[in-house]
Amino acid sequence: MKKIILCATVLTLAACQQEEPHVTPSIIINESAVHFSIKSEGELEAVKSTALTAPAATRRPQTLAWIMPQFSRVKKGDVVARFDGTSFQLEADESSYEIQKLMYSMMAKDREIGNSKYSFGAESQVIDYEHELAKQFNIDDPLLYTKIEMIDAADNEQFLEAKAEHIDKVEKNYEDKSAAEIEVLESEQKVQQSKLAMNQASLSALEVVAPHDGLFVLEPSWDGSLPEPGKSIFPGGKLGSLPDLSEMQAKIFVPEVEAIGIKEGLEVNFTLHARPDMQMTGSVTSISKTAQPKERDNPVKYFTVMVKIDEQNTDVLKPGQRLSAIISVIKEPKGLVVPIQTIFRQEGAVWVYLKNGNDFKQQAVETGFCSATLCTIIRGLSSGQTIALSKPEANPS
Repeated sequence: MKKIILCATVLTLAACQQEEPHVTPSIIINESAVHFSIKSEGELEAVKSTALTAPAATRRPQTLAWIMPQFSRVKKGDVVARFDGTSFQLEADESSYEIQKLMYSMMAKDREIGNSKYSFGAESQVIDYEHELAKQFNIDDPLLYTKIEMIDAADNEQFLEAKAEHIDKVEKNYEDKSAAEIEVLESEQKVQQSKLAMNQASLSALEVVAPHDGLFVLEPSWDGSLPEPGKSIFPGGKLGSLPDLSEMQAKIFVPEVEAIGIKEGLEVNFTLHARPDMQMTGSVTSISKTAQPKERDNPVKYFTVMVKIDEQNTDVLKPGQRLSAIISVIKEPKGLVVPIQTIFRQEGAVWVYLKNGNDFKQQAVETGFCSATLCTIIRGLSSGQTIALSKPEANPS
């Protein structure tokens, strides 16, 4: 009797340990309103503005000494920024000093050349005079002079001719050498004069003035920092702007991974952080070609989307105001939407696994817009059908 009970117990345990058949997870699809949207943040800026840049009189960065505060009201001719000119003044003084030194060196060289020419001229005159005397009293009468005396006289005349030629060559070489030294001094003087002119131009362009009345808005650099005293600004670098407040636009930053399907003309709804009670609308006018990081220490890249605002309000819309926006990528009254994992692709073919009785079969479909998580179906499926959420383990085609 005990043996029979033991066998029954073993059979019961074996039955309990049998695995249940695998069930493929599925979903029933139904037609509904289709609305794909992207939430993002941004700010306001003017469509047109006058850029205010650092003076381009020098080719090196300049140190900002003072700049007008953000959103200051300015009049035409007001100074909005001033640069430190200490280094330019020191270099200008140094160039002036070097120019004076070169002038004195050139004057000393001129005196040296004059004295040398006088010495060469005097010596040449003496040699010429001796040569003339030698020719005048030439000893060539064998009846009056011995052969040795005549030979000595002829040698003396040849020596004086050679000496005159030598003096002329030495003088010519000295003149050529002196001319080269003068050219070097003149070249150095031109270099210093060029440096002086550049630094004087920089000293005369240390201030940035407003070309017309307006609201002064500081321009952030690529890392988001604003211009401030002590910061180095490259020539032509943008310091700020005087925006035209009559027409504003929204600049929205969309993360690279979320910027799918954004194109011109899409509807945008947004609210200002300062006025969350006001709902505003607009439309996309452009999107940047590449994504860029907004912060130096943050590797996340963003596409910049520009939005035209439908209703302009100069009393409310100001440059730099932060906003939250919703970009409507797809907005249709009816459609079929399925999870992205239900779509299978291979070599141009697109299909889902459609439930057929107790099994699933491949069903070719045509997809429309696909986000990171969902896809719209254009054709191939109908409302009320069931599709697999993953590839079935056993699938008769």
